[in-house]
Amino acid sequence: MSITLGVPVLEPGDGRITYRVDVDGFPGPPSLWFSIPMEWSSLASSRADAALVALLMPAMAAGLDLAAEGPVTDELAWHLGAEAQEVLHDVRPEIARVAAEARHPMPSPDPAPGVATGYSAGVDSYTTLALHHFAADVPESLRLTHLIHNNVGSHGHGAEGRALFRKRVELLHPHARSMGLPLIDVDSNLDEFYLAVRLGFAQSHTIRNAAVAHLLSAGIGQYLYAASVPYDRVTARANTDLCFADPLLLPLLSTRSMTLRSSGSNLDRVAKTALIAEIPDTYERLNVCVASSDGTNCSDCSKCRRTMLTFELLGVLDRYRAVFRMPRNPNWREDFLVEGLTGYESSAARAVAVLYDERVGIPLRVRLRARARRLGGGVGRLARRTVRYAGRRLAGPRAPCSPDRTREPRG
Repeated sequence: MSITLGVPVLEPGDGRITYRVDVDGFPGPPSLWFSIPMEWSSLASSRADAALVALLMPAMAAGLDLAAEGPVTDELAWHLGAEAQEVLHDVRPEIARVAAEARHPMPSPDPAPGVATGYSAGVDSYTTLALHHFAADVPESLRLTHLIHNNVGSHGHGAEGRALFRKRVELLHPHARSMGLPLIDVDSNLDEFYLAVRLGFAQSHTIRNAAVAHLLSAGIGQYLYAASVPYDRVTARANTDLCFADPLLLPLLSTRSMTLRSSGSNLDRVAKTALIAEIPDTYERLNVCVASSDGTNCSDCSKCRRTMLTFELLGVLDRYRAVFRMPRNPNWREDFLVEGLTGYESSAARAVAVLYDERVGIPLRVRLRARARRLGGGVGRLARRTVRYAGRRLAGPRAPCSPDRTREPRG
């Protein structure tokens, strides 16, 4: 069995232009679509590049070959058929290598002059703006011309996710206008394809957003993908988040007409936070929350607390009174430090713990709490492994399976 992508069709209606591709042979929606405001219709490419990029990981997760009937840029087809899949498989070993065929390959056109980045008003997003918009010395060829806000899974699923996407777009448009940059909102049903094969957003966000870049390649020639991890943590080893492989993967998703590159990988989270703290535009607009349902900061989730504590240690938290309030938990600082010291949070949280120790000093009681938590976590992991081992012994030998599909994808 295989998945066949039809020829892309651009359909106008309701003030928007919709890029639609019929999808045959996939256990999910019958067509893939993206829509953008009609005023930006000149940016939409009629090639099948966006569709082939968008559905590569779902095809690999389903173990189904992928073929595109529409025109595909030959460079992209070459990379998607081989090297890009190697990186994806290394990071997500449970997804299989498949054949990815472009039945009508075409040479790349000349690149368009536009330079775009995704805009969420988060730390990574504003770091890219700091480097490629606010900086006076950025070359004109790398200066941002467009901001993009996508609905490809980061807002949640279905109608609820689309409603949050719309709320966030409404909040972001005035920000973009004040910076003198247009904001293009891109809606899509792409997330439904990933849900069908249980691939979560963190496991696949680079591919999802790269598809949007190719969608807009008729007017955008460069897409700056805001980095989440610094260069010293870049790896293609198995991981729950694809961001660790971005600098390796993005060149393999590029063509002569669409260059995707990582932006901000030379900075760690603390350095990024210090950089954006010197940009007044962030003081009433920064949004880092992963828990809010209204598009604002909750000030209680892990990302809110991490950002607030970093600003506090840098002596600039008072600048962000308009976007943060004090968390409800009076012990929020110590609790966050315990998370950072135990490794249950991200490397960014550990970096904040290091900064706290340098500037304030981590109390002994916090270190003891972290040590107890690490020991408890180790006991718990040992117990879970013992149960799994006992279950396998009781179940007897397993049937042989493909080395490319050693476990089920998890969303």
